[in-house]
Amino acid sequence: MNRAQSTNLLLSASFAVLAGCSSVTTMFSTPGVHPAERPLRVAGTSLFDWKGVVHCHSHLSHDCEGTIEEISAACDEADMDFVVMTDHQTDESIREGVRGFVGNTLFVLGAEVRSPQGTLLAFPLTKPLRHWQHPGLLAKEALAQGGLAFVCHAELWKIGWNVPGLAGAEIVNLHAGAMTEGYLGTLGTVVFLPLRSLFERLCLRDSRVLDAWDNHLQRQHPFTPIGGNDAHANLRVYGALGGTIGTYREVFLTLSTHVLAERLDEPSLVEAFRLGRTYVSFDVFGEGAGFDFRAEDRGVVSIGGATVAASPALRLAVRTPQAGHIVLLRDGKPIREVDGDSLELTSPPPGIYRTEVSTSGGQPWLFSSTIRVLP
Repeated sequence: MNRAQSTNLLLSASFAVLAGCSSVTTMFSTPGVHPAERPLRVAGTSLFDWKGVVHCHSHLSHDCEGTIEEISAACDEADMDFVVMTDHQTDESIREGVRGFVGNTLFVLGAEVRSPQGTLLAFPLTKPLRHWQHPGLLAKEALAQGGLAFVCHAELWKIGWNVPGLAGAEIVNLHAGAMTEGYLGTLGTVVFLPLRSLFERLCLRDSRVLDAWDNHLQRQHPFTPIGGNDAHANLRVYGALGGTIGTYREVFLTLSTHVLAERLDEPSLVEAFRLGRTYVSFDVFGEGAGFDFRAEDRGVVSIGGATVAASPALRLAVRTPQAGHIVLLRDGKPIREVDGDSLELTSPPPGIYRTEVSTSGGQPWLFSSTIRVLP
């Protein structure tokens, strides 16, 4: 071994030790107040708050070696009720993919599918979709199977979202956060800062994506928001010496998508996704379970995805699991902001309303679905 090879090996080993120490000594759990009971009932309704992962890969994808057993164990550790599996689509991924309960977690089988205009997440699926078709045709095929199609990697889409048949979009994606923030900066975070800092770095509020969502909501409501964990458990920054960064557990503890449905079964979840009954939480900044955005009118409760009529008695209300900076938006524009754990607006004028919550330190935390108020 020559001197240059020895130096490179020493540097690689040193970096691996730094990253390994960071990983071992700074593992995190979701901070904040956790519900005393699960599932958490949505007050005033027959619905429950189910917490899950959307956009997860396994050994059935070409770029992942993860097993169903590892994914199930990570779901248990992160208190996930469901996981939507979206391996890069092959005949094998649909034929051999897992459906139904594995332990306490409901597995929903879908796929990540490419089109010339952008990538889609489609679920649930019983057979593969055709390859490299227009997203409208892919959405139509998914619908024929009882499934839904969502914009995936919205930051990379080459056209607008005005595609017939789409049900919603990833409004955040952890992989996109890593790419947007820059590889070198992400690498430096892995080497020199606690592991938690890496995952906080991936939790990006991309105003371009949210603006595209707000614009599309004027054409189609609801357009369901989901969070893309994009879990691969395959980030090995220093090769075999460095171990795996971004394990299923770490990624699941960072981001979750909540679905408000009566039961934890595939038909109930799919219907809730279709109706827009979701919200997205960057759990690395705080447990999101219990976040509530609703409209109330003389005792009638309407939740995310609903359309209601304007009236003097109508009230929009936001409740958060712990205090933060709450912003209420109408047609994409902020109209009211408060610091605390609640916000109310009486007799709201017509428009499409949603809410975002950030932490006291300014980190993006919670993203609601939308409520449309008609004249």
